[in-house]
Amino acid sequence: MEDNFLENLVFLAAESLPIGILVVDEVGKIIYLNKAFQNLAGIPNEAVKKNINDVMEETLMSQVLKTGEIVTKIIFTANGQEAVLEERPLFHNGKLVGGISLLISQEVRSIQMLKHKLSLLEQEIEHYQERLAVRNIPDKHFQPFISNNPKMQEVVKLAERVAASDVNILITGETGTGKDLLSTAIHHKSKRANRPFIKINCAAIPANLLESELFGYEGGAFTSARSTGKPGKFELAHKGTIFLDEIGDMPLEMQAKILRVIQEREFERVGGTKPIKVDVRIIAATNRDLKDMVDKKLFREDLYFRLNVVELHLPPLRERREDIPYLIRTILAKLCHRYEIPAPEIDPAAFQMLMNYDWPGNVRELENVLERAINLAPSRYIGPEHLPPALRDGMPVGEMDPKGLLGMMVDNFEKQKIIDALKATGGNKVRAAKMLGISRTGLYKKLRKYGLLTKVYTKK
Repeated sequence: MEDNFLENLVFLAAESLPIGILVVDEVGKIIYLNKAFQNLAGIPNEAVKKNINDVMEETLMSQVLKTGEIVTKIIFTANGQEAVLEERPLFHNGKLVGGISLLISQEVRSIQMLKHKLSLLEQEIEHYQERLAVRNIPDKHFQPFISNNPKMQEVVKLAERVAASDVNILITGETGTGKDLLSTAIHHKSKRANRPFIKINCAAIPANLLESELFGYEGGAFTSARSTGKPGKFELAHKGTIFLDEIGDMPLEMQAKILRVIQEREFERVGGTKPIKVDVRIIAATNRDLKDMVDKKLFREDLYFRLNVVELHLPPLRERREDIPYLIRTILAKLCHRYEIPAPEIDPAAFQMLMNYDWPGNVRELENVLERAINLAPSRYIGPEHLPPALRDGMPVGEMDPKGLLGMMVDNFEKQKIIDALKATGGNKVRAAKMLGISRTGLYKKLRKYGLLTKVYTKK
């Protein structure tokens, strides 16, 4: 009953959108088209169950279904007006299951109206993504790793499977990809969840202090030692989990001691002679290539194999750009809750910069950039000027997000229309605003947005 209600609600929402939506199956057979698509393309509802190639000459859906690539082009609507046609594949569990055509009439001149329509469309697409992914929703402890990227989904599935066992795990990935967060999720999903979870960053502790931090020391072991001694991290983690972050930075002599703990489940404190038995699960993490370090004799091969029983590799953010919009929303929600401020709106140009940037610092860098932006923005609006120079000055890299591409095309179209109006009126902004059907204040906002405020225009 609830599913039927949701489906009806989705249908009503799609029918009310002024953006044309057409959906086909994997062979190109039309399974749905809304009223807007019918009106714009001049295709009747009777086209359902027919092949899209038989009813729409302009379509390139066959190419989309064959290559899995997104195609965008300008076409003419049934009434002779230009429109943006974007066609892209639909995937489920990594398998191509169909395609979607989006048709937006370029008669729409107000960018505010267009933003609203694109926002509705984004929500619509998110709904379908959630419906498709409902059977693959991660355990609550792994919610921060919800992803539309197949590689990331496989990592999370494997992490969930091995969490319940006591197998040693090696988490690899660049700085900022979430290795610490994943180790926490694994511990809380394991049978040791109610036991200690001890973290130690092997790169942050000087080599001469690392042994005493890991294994503790007896009273009087060295000059500044406490008279009562001190337990180390392994001792504190007994019956629980220890997370050895940046294991690749551990000195070779210390690696031998870690190997002994894994093999014999015992160690001695610094200055001690009595073996201490320990029952602990080990999760290690590194942003370095341990296999290469083994080949160069910088990391013990026997320890590498002991730690790398199961490897979980977190892909960098630039390889899963489809997750950036979701991450932006969730990070902003967290930051706005922390600072007790309303959620901001992101300028399309700023959003595109966030999508195109390479993110060498990955999710951690994205969070830092967004925290900087909401503290610099004077109002509830994040523009390009609120982003770091590296994002503003950088050239587009990698594959662009399809929704961002569509927004950029619309922006380019609006910018050109404004330039044409200014040229037609000899730079008279009052007349240009009237020609465009917007207020003079609205025109000035757009001139600032597109960097057109100081340019001189000669009448055609």
